[in-house]
Amino acid sequence: MTRTVHILAFEDDPHAAALRWALERMDVTVELSSGLAQWQKQDVAVEIGPGHIGLRGTSDVPVSVWNRRPQAPKSKPGLPEDQAFLAGEWRTFHENLVATAPQLLPSFWVNAPDAAWRAENKLLQLVAAREVGMSFPDTVMGTSAGAVRRLAQGGRVVFKAFRPHAWKEEGGLSAATTILDNDHLPDAQVIEFCPGIYQRYVEKTADIRVTVAGNRMLAVRLLGHSGSAYVDWRIHVLDKDFFAERITLPVALEQRIQALMASLGLVFGCLDFVVDANGDYQFLEVNQAGQFLFLEDMVPDIGVMRMVASFLAAGTRDYSVGQDPTLTMAAFRASEIYVALARRLHMDEASIA
Repeated sequence: MTRTVHILAFEDDPHAAALRWALERMDVTVELSSGLAQWQKQDVAVEIGPGHIGLRGTSDVPVSVWNRRPQAPKSKPGLPEDQAFLAGEWRTFHENLVATAPQLLPSFWVNAPDAAWRAENKLLQLVAAREVGMSFPDTVMGTSAGAVRRLAQGGRVVFKAFRPHAWKEEGGLSAATTILDNDHLPDAQVIEFCPGIYQRYVEKTADIRVTVAGNRMLAVRLLGHSGSAYVDWRIHVLDKDFFAERITLPVALEQRIQALMASLGLVFGCLDFVVDANGDYQFLEVNQAGQFLFLEDMVPDIGVMRMVASFLAAGTRDYSVGQDPTLTMAAFRASEIYVALARRLHMDEASIA
């Protein structure tokens, strides 16, 4: 029986391309759609009645659907006076699809669209982490200068935006993670102008990245060769001083991670932790559509590509990882598919972040 995996992502998403290459080498058929409203690159119709429900044209249900980074639909061109109505109808139709996707297509969803949407909520993540007993830094979200100043009285704080953003007009200036201390906080008017995330700064010894795929997880410690941790490791991955190694997490933490994932309704995610001076793990966030293939650039034998490909091919939380040693990022980069992709995307670096 032919197994099929459907990927929801734009055509040249590097992670989608890499996993498609790996899955096809595992004799798994891969289909790709940009989003729920463009299923198999065709107009979508939901057919529902007392005895049936489904997406028209989906006679063969895929073993799994990887909800990688789907694109929201765009309304079709119309009269200017109709554009607001058309945009609203397309948006609402898409919301209907997101809310019912697992019923319309009873595959194994990675992740279910409604759970994926909810898990982007940073406050919801911290509430869930608190409920499962995870430690995390004291946090203030919002626009209250008084609350931020009270947080800063206990030491330095870290400012983070709710969403990543870069200003093209300012030559690539981005909303980066910033350390603030009590003597150099922004003016009250600045804090009150825009909501932000403020967390008590942790004197960390390392960052930890955990990739969870069903009942399996891979953890990596990230820091400099000098032994010092970075404020934001993401901007240092190409530094000569950057160091990464695979680690085994404490069993109690692994159990809390799985409890957090279950609470959020997720079966896949990339979680970030820091290790404080006492050796305790402090939770920062989970990205339900996070990047993971870069781990093989830092730890070549970690096997994250094989793990995720096996997970998608199995279509279940409990699965075995394939043993094909050629399913690696190094082999993918040597393929003609990668060469063509890199040319189209003008990628200069070898890694796929």
